[in-house]
Amino acid sequence: MKNALLIAFVLLLAFGCLGEYEGKSVDESALYAPSAYGGGEYVTKESFIEIEVPEGTLQTKYEEMSSLLETEGAELSSIEYYEYSYRKQYSVTIKVRPAKFDEVNKLLQEIGEVKQLSVELEDVTEEYVDLETRINGREIELERLYTLYNMTDDVSELLEIGSEMARVETELELLKQDEHDLISKVEYSTITIILYEEKSQVEQIAISLEDLVGIFVGAFVAAIMLIVAVAGFIIPIAIVFGGLWFAYKKVNGKKVKSRRSGHDRIPPPQ
Repeated sequence: MKNALLIAFVLLLAFGCLGEYEGKSVDESALYAPSAYGGGEYVTKESFIEIEVPEGTLQTKYEEMSSLLETEGAELSSIEYYEYSYRKQYSVTIKVRPAKFDEVNKLLQEIGEVKQLSVELEDVTEEYVDLETRINGREIELERLYTLYNMTDDVSELLEIGSEMARVETELELLKQDEHDLISKVEYSTITIILYEEKSQVEQIAISLEDLVGIFVGAFVAAIMLIVAVAGFIIPIAIVFGGLWFAYKKVNGKKVKSRRSGHDRIPPPQ
């Protein structure tokens, strides 16, 4: 009985692996049906655009851009504001439907002077089909392991099959997560926007002076901390050596004094 179950176990695993390609076929009609992805293919779209606006208009232009993106149904993923010595800028990442991707990019170019623009399209149809095939294969394999698990009462076999089931379940979860992430990238295109204005020469000089003051103060504080640290290390050592030197002089002084007292004696008259 045990050998028969082991043979069945091996056969089921073998057929499970083959099932990735022959068990459950991918519904190609659904996969290649016309959709929002464009042309029935799974395509990811990403773009990066850097826009410069006139000095003193950054906040106004940012509000204008925010209103435009809201009107176009864009979803805000992240927004960060940076201020450097030479410029101020907003870094914004948005998600838009693929059908709106080109239109939103064109509207963004009207906000200011485009300094950099890059667009990346990637056809991930084969990657999606491969994931679907592998997921189907793991599901078939897992179903057969469940069946085999319920067919035996042998403890060692239950442990072995249970371990294999855990491995397949983990692989299946990872594959499904990969599929979910891929579909999310296909359903929503990503646009990264850098909106900035250059600072005036007066502002740059003022900030440079502030930086110099900050550096000077930092260096002064560091020097004081170094002196305190060195003093804290040297003073105890100096005290110890001073005490030893004092003790040495004390003992050595007594010996010299005793010798001198012997030589200074005046011999009695003859």
